[in-house]
Amino acid sequence: MRGGKAGTLSRIAAAVIVSAMLAGCRENQTETPAIPVADRKEQKLSVKYVPPIELTTVGTTLAAPVYAQGDDMNNNEWTRYLRDSMGIIVKKRWEVPNDQLEQKTNLMIASGDIPDFFIATPTQLVQLQRADMIEPLSDIYARYATPAVKAVVEQAGPEVLEAAKINGKLMGLPFTGVAKESVSVLWVREDWRRKLDLREPRTMDDLLAIAEAFALRDPDGNGINDTFGFGLDKMLNLAVGLFNGYHAYKGIWIRDNDGKLAYGSIQPEMKNALAKLQEMYRSGQIDPDFGIREGAKVYQTIGDGKLGMIFANISASSLYLQTPDSRWFAYAAPSSDTRPAMVQHGLNLNTGFWVVKKGVRNPEAVMRMADEFVSKFYANTDDDVYRKFNFDIASKRSIWQQAPVKLFKSYKNAEISIHLEPYLRSGQDPTDAEKAKLTPEEREKYGQIIDYMSGKSADWSVIARNGIDGGGTVILDYVKNGRMIPDRFYGSPTKTMVQKQAGLVRLEEEVLTKIIMGAPLDEFDKFVEEWKRLGGDEMTKEVNEWAKSK
Repeated sequence: MRGGKAGTLSRIAAAVIVSAMLAGCRENQTETPAIPVADRKEQKLSVKYVPPIELTTVGTTLAAPVYAQGDDMNNNEWTRYLRDSMGIIVKKRWEVPNDQLEQKTNLMIASGDIPDFFIATPTQLVQLQRADMIEPLSDIYARYATPAVKAVVEQAGPEVLEAAKINGKLMGLPFTGVAKESVSVLWVREDWRRKLDLREPRTMDDLLAIAEAFALRDPDGNGINDTFGFGLDKMLNLAVGLFNGYHAYKGIWIRDNDGKLAYGSIQPEMKNALAKLQEMYRSGQIDPDFGIREGAKVYQTIGDGKLGMIFANISASSLYLQTPDSRWFAYAAPSSDTRPAMVQHGLNLNTGFWVVKKGVRNPEAVMRMADEFVSKFYANTDDDVYRKFNFDIASKRSIWQQAPVKLFKSYKNAEISIHLEPYLRSGQDPTDAEKAKLTPEEREKYGQIIDYMSGKSADWSVIARNGIDGGGTVILDYVKNGRMIPDRFYGSPTKTMVQKQAGLVRLEEEVLTKIIMGAPLDEFDKFVEEWKRLGGDEMTKEVNEWAKSK
């Protein structure tokens, strides 16, 4: 374990821990939907629909196994549970791989024949609302979304719920995502750092010193100048953490000093960051072929033992697979000055919003199914329930994917770190009573960490993510200190975006890459002017009109 950080992080439980889940189902209810009418304020529905209600939907498939032998999309653990315990019969019309969902849904919407509930992208949400094809959910959400569901939505950020509103009405339940937990974390190869006696990267100067040393001081000891100090890919996704350290925000909309929305990639701070990357490239700290390397190729460079520092996400699993015998440590993105670095993220959605077809008799059933998913996927502490509804280790089946309605907590993996931290710091195993309060996944991760620390396992990836001072700790430190900045534009693409944004993005990537590889810095100023002329000014106007309307 690595010291040098502040003491134990305080739990963020008040913001992230869900409330008690749905109570048991009652068998003897009246005909038609059994919805309590005596008190219609916010509440859970513990009733079973009698007679059962039937709802149609569509869905996606995973590459990983999902269904047991003999099961399918309409007959599986989740559909049987919803039918038998809640009186909700869910029938899927079709399933497709996730990358085909938007196109398939577009065709479905164009046909005018939509199911009772399904996932809609932000653009599709607007189309459906304008065509009066979906139900407003403001009242349904206020009355029937449980505290558990609301906690997950609120944790995702206020902009997520606002993105689901049109003309002040909530038109869909956000399928919350993990964008916040996927922000940039700096990973440094520890054996190289210690060999060269380098400081931990607490400042940008520390980061730059490490990058220079890793490139020029033969950290692998082979006597050849064949290593690089900092990993970059052709899309510059791996540069985002460094950009953020210079207070530059690539590809998102931020607020300028006047409170207006401005495109982050064209701000002066970006030029400063590019100047430093150009300097690093010129001195051999960056792979000269980065401009043709996808992210996977950069990780191959790591596996070849040629790279020792990279911005990635909370997990070190890919680093472990590439260098199983070399530990990497996680650090927060350092700042280039006295202001803390703010790490950027996009709208915290997974695909879009759960929408309900106009006229569906029981729209609240979507809220109930969302609550069941949150209960079984996040709050459950029972091993048998975990194996039945979440993940079966023996068959490696992702059973949770069968759930018809899903929401993702913003910090699930980071929370594992904070829940295990007291035991890891004290060196004392949790008591049986304390273990019973952990989720099955948390108990599993704790066991894996202890196995590594005791020498029973060589797999350091779990401790790198969920151990003390791991990637999870870094994420929670960002949260604790308010160091995340979301994309401030979360509306549907504007007219000019639809027409010109793709071309402007290509222009941006081309110019930024050329500058890093040695083009004059003045090319950035020319790029800004060209970006504005080719549609950027019009997009900025539209974005600010949208912001004013909100």
